[in-house]
Order: sequence, then structure tokens, then C-alpha cells
Amino acid sequence: MTLHYTLTPDPVRHRYSVLLALPAGNQDHLTLQMPVWTPGSYVLREYAGRVSELSASSSKGLPLPVEQTGKARWRIDLLGASNEEEIEVRWTVFAFSQGIHDAWIDSDRGFVNPPAALLFPSRCADGPVDCCIAFDAPGWRVHSALDAVSPNEWTARSIDELLDSPFALTPESEVNAHILDLTVCGTPHRIVITGAASLNRDRIARDLSRTFEAAIRFWDPKDARAPFDRYLLVMHLAPGAYGGLEHAAGTMLLEDPENLPAAHESEPPKGYSEFLILAAHEYFHAWLVKRLKPSAFLPYDLSRENPSHDLWIFEGVTSHFESRIPLLAGVIDRQEARRRFAERLNAAFGREGFDRMSLSESGFCAWTKLYRPTQDSFYSQVSYYTKGALAALLIDAELRRRTKGASDLAKFLAGWFARVREAIARGEWPGLPDRGIAGVIREVTGEDLTAFIERLVEGRGDRALWEKAVGEALAEQGLALESDPAAPAALRLAGLRVKPRSGRPFAGDVPSASPAFAAGIFSGDEIVAVDGERAALETINRQIERARGRKVTVHFFRGARLLSGALDLTRPLAPEFLALLPQRVVPAGDADRTAQKSVG
Repeated sequence: MTLHYTLTPDPVRHRYSVLLALPAGNQDHLTLQMPVWTPGSYVLREYAGRVSELSASSSKGLPLPVEQTGKARWRIDLLGASNEEEIEVRWTVFAFSQGIHDAWIDSDRGFVNPPAALLFPSRCADGPVDCCIAFDAPGWRVHSALDAVSPNEWTARSIDELLDSPFALTPESEVNAHILDLTVCGTPHRIVITGAASLNRDRIARDLSRTFEAAIRFWDPKDARAPFDRYLLVMHLAPGAYGGLEHAAGTMLLEDPENLPAAHESEPPKGYSEFLILAAHEYFHAWLVKRLKPSAFLPYDLSRENPSHDLWIFEGVTSHFESRIPLLAGVIDRQEARRRFAERLNAAFGREGFDRMSLSESGFCAWTKLYRPTQDSFYSQVSYYTKGALAALLIDAELRRRTKGASDLAKFLAGWFARVREAIARGEWPGLPDRGIAGVIREVTGEDLTAFIERLVEGRGDRALWEKAVGEALAEQGLALESDPAAPAALRLAGLRVKPRSGRPFAGDVPSASPAFAAGIFSGDEIVAVDGERAALETINRQIERARGRKVTVHFFRGARLLSGALDLTRPLAPEFLALLPQRVVPAGDADRTAQKSVG
């Protein structure tokens, strides 16, 4: 069976019209389904809600009855069509979501994440099937990592491959669009960037090439072979945008244009490293999670949740290496790598939920917790990204200690992939068994870390043990942790994380052992006055600093209700609160000097 898709963009109405042509076959009905989520983004997206005008007919023009039988399933009655005929199914998809997991079309650019736009026969979900997808898009240039049949037509060997292959559309005029073609380790890479009139294309191309090469050599130090035939990186720039979603042969990124250098800028802006680290993170996923997968994802079942206890491996380990790859590439320096590590550490240790949720539970419950946060998440949950990155650090240190430096986490990953690479390519690898990483480490390195990993992954209430272990792992690298002097006064003294909203100060997550929490302040409250003075974003830290050693009244809005509380800054700060405050990573000697200075 061959499935023929044709997509026609409508940039004015922000829609794609989709035509699916397929043989009727010897059957009395056809069941079509649509994904409810996208791999890499573990939450139900309910794409069917954007589908409208679905109809079906035979190739002779006979209308065929269509009935929706589930939220993302449709039944088409074929009794009026002969076996030799083709069936044509048509629908439209609303495409005006900027998200990395969605679809978009306007006059400037287009993007299609196939799960957000395509229906397919249920019987084709798991097995091999020929798919042909074309774009009827005059005036547009379409980009894909699939095998090309013509400039605007591509083929896929399965539904899984089709759904994992995004498409980007750029105007033929290339207004506000930048297309960079690179060859890295013999493999073609295309970079499509939209949303900026001016970019330093040479600098971006050079730094991405170096980053990609470092990743390829990390995973294949012997032959430096990429695991794909070509790679497509699509990035849309928009103010405040950030995010990435991996694919087997590409990625979709969102980034703020202020973080990329313009054509005339020889030195990149401050946020440029953020872009390179994000690109490295998603590129790393081409190996870890797109090929080395949990068994729960083989195959993906895009009709329901696919829970796994091991997301800490695939996202946490990737987060651990996301800054090390650009560092190896020479596109960021050690200071920036340490800064990014500190951000991850603080995002983990800075949550009360750090030791109230296990790593295993964090991944398994991603569908209902991580991607659906509430104001209680700070107190009860931890991210498998951040805590998983710390687990990766500790596993790396443990491997180094046990093998006296002969092995480490990087060597294990490369060795693991080398062992199963060919089986993955043939579609014969069964995936990582749930909670099975210790067994794989033992097979590859000869070291039994079963008990060690179980304590990391399944334990709760063990913050002190983690803090000690992280400190020791850093010390082995000549590094140490110290309180971050740049932390704002409102946070250091009161536990008030100020979040700007419409130019006004709002409370973020408030630690339960902090003076701000004792004053009755909760996440989402708008701070309007401190000690009788109007609070503003530019003044609130100074106001809290002036209140040090005193009790003052704080006024705040919770919705439309004005409340007040006593902010007591006279008592010593609770250890439970101090443990949540930001830290930074410095050379061990610098930390010693800072401590001496503070004492003396």
C-alpha cells in the first residue's frame, strides 16, 4: 500500500488543506486515526481538535460516509467503492501555533510537525508502508530531511518515519529567511532560520558545524559517522521564544532573535551560548532517545500516553552533556559551561520537591505532572531534566572512581551505541528495558552500579546525600560550590522570587520555610507595597534590603483582593530555606578565598 499526501498552505486563513489518496482495497470500511501527542513532548496535545471539514470520496467522485468514532478516530464506509478504486480523504488543519510540536503558516513562514496535521490508516500504524508527501505551494520553498522525489515531494518508509520528519516552508524570495547548507563529517546539514532580517550567517554556520562535529565524534570516536543521511534544523525567531524538539534527523527550535548575532556583529550577544547549547541538546538526542530508546517507545503508540521510568536518562544525561559538547567544540568557554551547570543545579536543588519525588516517578508521571504544572509543583515535584543531570554527574564520577579513570559516562554511551547501532538500523533492537540502565552499564563497562543507581533513581528524602555527593564529584574536578552573591536581595533575605508581569512585581514560587511564606505570600500574588512604600520591579530588592533586621508590612493582591502580612526579617533564616538558595560553581581555591573573606 502507498499513501499519497498533498498539503496546500493557506497563509491568509492559517490553514493547511490536506488530501490523502490511498487504495480502497478489499475491505468494507477504513479507519483513520490521528496522533494525540508528539514524541519528545510527553503530554497529550489533542491535535484532532484542529481538524475540520473532513470528507471522503471514491476516485469516481462518489461521496463516502464518514463518522467520527473517537476523539482522534474516524470510520469511512467503503461499500460504495470498488476494490480497484482510490479513496480520497480531505480535511483542513488550523495552523497558527508557534509551538515546536505544532503547525504554522502565515505569509512569512510555515512549519508542519506531521502529528499535528496528518491522519493515517490504523492498520498502517506499526508496519512498513510507502508514504509519499507533496506540497502544492507555489511561491514557497519546502525543506525536509526525507528522501526527495522532486523539489516539493518526499517519501517515507513507514508512518513512524513520516510522523518524525518535520517540514519547513520559506518564501522563495527568502525575505526574513536564512538557509545555511553545511557538510559535517561528510553528512549534509541544512539550517533554516526564519524571523530575522539580518544574521551573521558565517558565524552561526561555523559554530553549529563545530558543535555538530563534536557530537558526532563523541558518539563515534573511531569513524565519526552520523546516524542519519541528512539533518534539518529549523529555527523560528520570536521575542521571548525558547524551546526545542528532537527528531531522528532534525530538530525544531524556538529562540529569541536578540540571542543571535546580526550580519554586522563580529561578537555575538550575551545569549548566543544559550542558542548553541539548545542546538547541542537537541542534536545529542539524535542518538539518545531517537535511536537509543526506552522499550516503551518501540513502537511509539501515539494514541495514548507511553509512560517510562527512564526519562531521567534520556533528558537528564542529555542535559548533562548539552554544555560539554559546545565546550569540546570550542564555541563556549569553561566559565560559561560552569554557569550553565549551576543553572541546572539550582533548578534542581532550589525546589522543595527535590527529595519529595523520585527520579523514576518524575519521568513516569511526566504526562500528568511535569507538563501540567500547578502552583504546588514547586513543593512536590522535581524535573527529570535537572535532577537527572545531577544523577548523570554522579554516575560519571562513580565510573571514574571504580575504573581509576579508565571509563566514564561518555565512554559508556559511545560503547553502548556501538554495540547496538546495527541492530537499531535494522529495526531489531528491543530498546532499553524499563529501569534497565544498570544492566547495560554492567555489560558495557563490567562495573555493577545497580545499588548505586537504585539509590539515585528510586530514593526520596535524601537531599543531604545528594548535596554531599555533588560536592565531592565537583571537588574531583577542582571545583566547588558557593552561595551566589548575585542572587537578588528579595530572594536571599525573604524568599521572594520576583516575576515581572506587565511591568509589575509578582511572586514566583515561595519556599515554605521563608519569611515571605510566613507573611502569607504565595505564588501569583502581586506585591504592591513594602513597609508602606509602593513596590516596583526596579525598587523591590532595595526595599527588602532596607527592611533587613526589622518587621515590616507587605501588601499584595491575590486576584482582586488586597491582603497584607508581616514580613519578619529579624530571625535567623531557616536551614531548610537556605538550602534552596542559588549557588555558583567556582574553582575550589576561589571558593576557599570567598569563605575566608566572609569570615574575616
